[in-house]
Amino acid sequence: MPPVRGRRQQAVEPARGRRRKAAPPPPEPEYESVDASSVVFGLVMVLAVIVAGAALMGGSLSKMGNRATGAFDGVAGAFGLAIADVKVVGLEGDAALAAMVVRQAEVESGDNMFTSDPHKIRRRILATGQVTDARVYRLWPNQILIHASPAEPVALWHDGEKWTVVDSLGKLIKGVPPEQHADLIRVAGQGAPDGVPALVRAMGINQSLATKVSYAQRVSERRWDIKLKTGATIRLPVDHSVGGAAAMLAELDNKTSLTSRSLDRIDLRVPGKIFLKPTRTVGAGSAPAES
Repeated sequence: MPPVRGRRQQAVEPARGRRRKAAPPPPEPEYESVDASSVVFGLVMVLAVIVAGAALMGGSLSKMGNRATGAFDGVAGAFGLAIADVKVVGLEGDAALAAMVVRQAEVESGDNMFTSDPHKIRRRILATGQVTDARVYRLWPNQILIHASPAEPVALWHDGEKWTVVDSLGKLIKGVPPEQHADLIRVAGQGAPDGVPALVRAMGINQSLATKVSYAQRVSERRWDIKLKTGATIRLPVDHSVGGAAAMLAELDNKTSLTSRSLDRIDLRVPGKIFLKPTRTVGAGSAPAES
């Protein structure tokens, strides 16, 4: 009789060629859902801690920020990066104007060089209307350089209530008494300051005309009518064409003293042509003559 042990070995021995079944995957962990109210509550608590800390350190968040700024300024000063000098170039002939520019810059000795913004300083200076240009430089480690050009008064503008000085760029020069510039040409009309550069260009071409002008009236914010002391009116073309018209008038005026004659109107609005209207007299017609 065969031994029993051999049969057991044969019975328990796995059959060749069979694959073992894969173990089932482990169960996914269960995550707890986060309540939105819990997040909000946490943020509120953090904010409360910050406010409480600020109160302990000085009473408010603004004081905390001021202390941080003060500490930063102190560090900058310790390293020699605090403003020691503010220099103005270009206004050497006008000490009062130079002093005004320094005041408007709003920078003082000891201020932090890093926090002195040249762009902000420039805007404050230009806002005065008393300089036509301003450039601001930080010269490290401790100097602010301001290069400014004084506004050149060229006209007095009446806005319907008061007179204001206008510079060669068409900007109002505020703070300058108009009575100090009573010899300037007077202009009127809406948008007149913007047209002053074109008017100045026309007057510069015919310089003898300046002493004959009573005032200039802005028309439709695009051209000028010049009123002469003789009573005549010079009608200039639109601003971008004023140069050629003024040159033509200057040439004719030098030859014939046209602006000194008894005329009611000198019309330069048509390119290359001058239309003249004589002063009306008894029995005279009113039709304009072409020249």
